[in-house]
Amino acid sequence: MFTASRPFLVFDYFRVPYDVPSPPAPDRGTGPYWARLTSGRRGGGPSLSWPVFPTGGSFPGRRARRFWIGDLVLHGTLATTAELLEPLSTGAQNWIPDERLFADDGKVLGAVWRSGDGSLALPFDPAEVVTRFWTERYADTHASDARRWARQEALRAYYGVRPVLPRTVQISLRRAGSHVQRRRSFPRWPVEDSLHGFFDLVMRWASSVAGMRVPWIAPWPAGHTWALVLTHDVETEAGLHRIPTLQEVDRRAGHRSAWNLVPGRYRVEDALVSSLQEGGDEVGIHGLYHDGRDLHPDELPRRMPQIRHWAERWGAVGFRSPATHRDWAVMSMLPFQYDSSSPDTDPFEPQAGGCCSWLPYCNGPIVELPITMPQDHTLFAILRARDGRLWTDKAERIRARGGMALLITHPDYTEVGPMVAAYEQLLAHFAADPDVWRALPGEVAAWWRRRAASSLEWDGAAWRVVGPAAGEAAVAFTDRPAARRDDARTCNLPRTGRADRPTPQPTPPRRGDSRAC
Repeated sequence: MFTASRPFLVFDYFRVPYDVPSPPAPDRGTGPYWARLTSGRRGGGPSLSWPVFPTGGSFPGRRARRFWIGDLVLHGTLATTAELLEPLSTGAQNWIPDERLFADDGKVLGAVWRSGDGSLALPFDPAEVVTRFWTERYADTHASDARRWARQEALRAYYGVRPVLPRTVQISLRRAGSHVQRRRSFPRWPVEDSLHGFFDLVMRWASSVAGMRVPWIAPWPAGHTWALVLTHDVETEAGLHRIPTLQEVDRRAGHRSAWNLVPGRYRVEDALVSSLQEGGDEVGIHGLYHDGRDLHPDELPRRMPQIRHWAERWGAVGFRSPATHRDWAVMSMLPFQYDSSSPDTDPFEPQAGGCCSWLPYCNGPIVELPITMPQDHTLFAILRARDGRLWTDKAERIRARGGMALLITHPDYTEVGPMVAAYEQLLAHFAADPDVWRALPGEVAAWWRRRAASSLEWDGAAWRVVGPAAGEAAVAFTDRPAARRDDARTCNLPRTGRADRPTPQPTPPRRGDSRAC
């Protein structure tokens, strides 16, 4: 359906069929070179162009920055207007600004340009924009080296003094700081949908270039339109003894869940692990000692043998870092099938921020399952919420967008405010939903790998899924391209049609790149 001059990450992620006929040119020089996506293998008709920058998205004298398209807050390296238009000036088409890019202060930074034949030229690399969300490297675009160093030192100081502070003092300090933390401008809390809005926008651009609806592999199997994933972090021995409280709530609601245990902090009987697994639940590793040092580059090599030992002993395939501490490079080396330490947005954790994603994505060999719901401790201990309305509202938002509502609750905090009642309320709210996938995190990670290893092929009459996800995956389509440009804020990718036939293609496309995982 499409031909690209180099791999296109957004298409790889959504499993849109496209072809890269030859190896991409190597990164060279001090300025961007240009990638091109065309509809059809013959290369005719409108195209989508974007800059590819050397050295992974930046080069001396130019830094990535924050910019806005409509309500979307994005981060990336921007080509100048002169750099953008120079390679386009050789053609006969006239180019005009189509979507403007703005700075925080309202200054115009550039534009997406459109030609008379419907071609589009972007001043940024969509892959860089997406990866800055996933890796949380957007913080690098508006923070000085001194501020980044100060954040790292503050995090180390927090873990240094935390063991000696009484619990009441910890809570008081966090409550005092929450008034400032919740005003964080990015990622916005409790909902930051810029990443998914950007996905919508790129897919709308692709549909416009193609002049037809674009097919992709739907994110969930067996006809499900969204996922609800329950996890419980057991932080202390007291929490270990309270497992039955939350276990009973799950059972009554017909859910299974994952229990993340800390093997070096309290004694865990193998019989308990076996009992949880025999009941259909999953067991994961929640750090070795829950001291925030598991991912430290100097400490991880010393702890890795013990972490691996407990993972093998318990058959654990998942990991969650204590206090959701994150290090993108280090976490890709963990001996697990998935990690679930990155929130979509959370200003209240010691390492504030988030990946802004409501869908899984891959960090090397590991599938990352974002924590997309506010934590129970945040809501009921820090913010002192009186009910679970925020949980229900956020889950409804994720459901409408076809995402994954992944929740952490702690048996340690079952006596904090109305936590248990709010948890029961959340599960009851979606009890009759026929479209939800009530999956274990390990099942979600395994599915995401199968989906990433599958592709779409045209069989002469319709698109079909081939590969490991065949038989359980659905084909989805973007909305039909509008006759004229709509505002970027109106598009909504998850509200797409499914399984209806697109306009027949003249030739069957080869599989696109499968490096989405």
